[in-house]
Amino acid sequence: MASSGSQHTEQLKDKVCVVTGASSGLGESIAIMFAQRGASVTLCGRNEDRLQASLTLCVQASGGQADRFLAVSGDVVDPSARKAIVEKTVEKFGRLDVLVANAGVTDPQSGILTASEETFDKIMNTNVKAVFFQIQEAVPHLEASKGNIIVVSSMSTLMACSPNIVYPMSKAAVDHMTRCLAIDMGPKNIRVNAVNPSLIPTRIRRDFAPDEETLDKLYAQALVAEISKQPLGNVSVTKEAVAEAVSFLASDAASFLTGLCMPVDGGRSFTGTFGNKS
Repeated sequence: MASSGSQHTEQLKDKVCVVTGASSGLGESIAIMFAQRGASVTLCGRNEDRLQASLTLCVQASGGQADRFLAVSGDVVDPSARKAIVEKTVEKFGRLDVLVANAGVTDPQSGILTASEETFDKIMNTNVKAVFFQIQEAVPHLEASKGNIIVVSSMSTLMACSPNIVYPMSKAAVDHMTRCLAIDMGPKNIRVNAVNPSLIPTRIRRDFAPDEETLDKLYAQALVAEISKQPLGNVSVTKEAVAEAVSFLASDAASFLTGLCMPVDGGRSFTGTFGNKS
């Protein structure tokens, strides 16, 4: 996909967007791209310091238009946080056009022999339950604006994964939620789509190693292995490439697309299993 250039500067002009999990990684990149393209954005995240840093980057990306942005801290697993995200957005901007449900978690101990019920619940509550009920909060406002929803899923739903199984299970549920909601929300003129990125080195996997240096080494090894199986290109997917896909789906250019789970993976999901045998 093309990088963010002048041809896209007004792609989301005057749209009011919510991005959950916007305090780092992919969510931050999506929020920044939305800022560059004319949207007003509510950024949501659990860590107040990182959330404020992301907010500053969005203001800079907009050319200093601080009034176009709002930060709402909280955990989407908390019903009161989900309610506040929508209510504060509508209170400040008067409407809601786009919900990007990006917040998610994973855990290295999520295989059939390693997962605890606590780990299972943590992943499912964040990646599935919170997404479902965040959408529920947003629907009345999205119906009023004929808006749309983009859920950030994963390439891992498109292939068999091992040894950590609960995370791809949660994202497979999100994919089917997307398809079902596309039918359910269509009569309300609300589009519902998902993006399915391949491996991106973000903070979501920070628990997979005891320190940053070890985590960086593990990522480097995993990326080399993944790129070797990727039909298109010899580099890994970037956060910006995924943000491009989200920006397109959020825009009026995608006005007849709904129920789509869009791989952003260079064709990697068509080339076999992900991960190693247990």
